[in-house]
Amino acid sequence: MAALGNTPDYGRLFARAEHLAQVQKHLLNTIPFPLRNQCTVGQYTADGLLVIYAGNGTTASRLRHLAPSIRQKMNNAGVKVENIRFSVQPQLYSPESRNAREITRSLSRTAIEHLDKLSNSLPAGSPLRSSLAALLANSHRK
Repeated sequence: MAALGNTPDYGRLFARAEHLAQVQKHLLNTIPFPLRNQCTVGQYTADGLLVIYAGNGTTASRLRHLAPSIRQKMNNAGVKVENIRFSVQPQLYSPESRNAREITRSLSRTAIEHLDKLSNSLPAGSPLRSSLAALLANSHRK
């Protein structure tokens, strides 16, 4: 996976994903435990805008009340947060998965084509190639 991250086409994507994962980690450390599985970082910009997706209006409202504390704790952790926006995304969280985050997303046709091309360029027997083959096989079944 490290080799793929060093390629020009995917390096920025992996760096951005890693950065968002770090912001998510800091967010989860700043909010009460019962809210942790009901929200996620939707967007984070260099100028300090943090968009938080909440599973429902109640969660968004509770997080809105915590916004000053979230902002302060994130800034203390070295994550610049100037403004926080909340967006309700009910499709991300179903009542059945309150304790386990289950998000199902489909790959676009373009993504499938690029991943297929990448998979074919990897050496046979490569663990990454095997993983991509499984991912692509799963994508074709949907």
